[in-house]
Amino acid sequence: MKEAVIFCVDDEKVVLNSLRRQLYDALENDIIIETAESGEEALEAFQGLLEQGHDIPLIISDHIMPGMKGDELLAHIHALSPHTLKIMLTGQADMQAVISAVNNAGLYRYISKPWEHTDLFLTVKEALHKYYQEKKLAEQNLQLQQAYRELEVYASTLEQRVAERTAELENANQQLQRLANLDGLTQVANRRKFDAYLAQEWKRHVRESQPLSLIMGDIDFFKRYNDTYGHVQGDECLKQIAAALRNNARRPADLVARYGGEEFCVILPNTDEEGAIRVAAGIQTDIQMLRIEHNASDVSPYVTLSIGVATTIPDQRQTADELIETADKALYHAKMQGRDRVIFLPAT
Repeated sequence: MKEAVIFCVDDEKVVLNSLRRQLYDALENDIIIETAESGEEALEAFQGLLEQGHDIPLIISDHIMPGMKGDELLAHIHALSPHTLKIMLTGQADMQAVISAVNNAGLYRYISKPWEHTDLFLTVKEALHKYYQEKKLAEQNLQLQQAYRELEVYASTLEQRVAERTAELENANQQLQRLANLDGLTQVANRRKFDAYLAQEWKRHVRESQPLSLIMGDIDFFKRYNDTYGHVQGDECLKQIAAALRNNARRPADLVARYGGEEFCVILPNTDEEGAIRVAAGIQTDIQMLRIEHNASDVSPYVTLSIGVATTIPDQRQTADELIETADKALYHAKMQGRDRVIFLPAT
């Protein structure tokens, strides 16, 4: 910003020179005093100063001048620079002109001609003080608005980052929960998930009096398989068996779990004896079709599965453990009867 300017307008050169001299004597700070002898000249010069970047805190104008009168000039100045304070000099008690300047130009003060030096000095000092105070407040307000906008942007960004971080944490927790319930090798449910899900479904089936079935399968001669083909191949075999079980228990409510070692279980909610045996037979067929070589088996040159099936309609007199025991007993009978078969026992 260039130097500040006080603009003085009067059609009498003697008055302008006196006004300039008194203002220079009264003001200690670096302020340029510009003058004009008519309203038209003043308006053109004022516009030029604004375009050059000068700060114009104050204009002092006579009222009675040839051509453009003081109140009209100040109205134009107000339109160009609303913050510039306006003082009008008048040699007549022309209150109508003062009222017009107040209404149309935001007149700050009027001073009667001839003026008292002290009155002029105090009025100008007060006007400059008011102008710079208001300018300072406006700048501070602008800074506050800018800071507020920056704060809003930061808050919005922070809120978005918090939301993203929360979503990431929720996703991570879901992943951890999923991993906590999965068997790391076969990617089916682990024993922990099996126990919790069976307890949950048992309670629901007690309430609804619906059949609940459990399939328990054991890979035949799996220890021999590991000894013959190695644990890497043994792990691959377990994965393929788990996939065969998943392929046959595809309803959303069905749960395939690795019960332990080479044992797998399938929980079949709302499934009766016939439905459970059908799923078990499908599992057995799929495993046979895999044709996983097993030269150490006594029942087949390929990997086979012995399966026990149990079904019950849960009630308050039974427990989920009884269903497990019955399925385990059916699995035992399947092994005793030659393996690679499905045996069903009703849970009582």
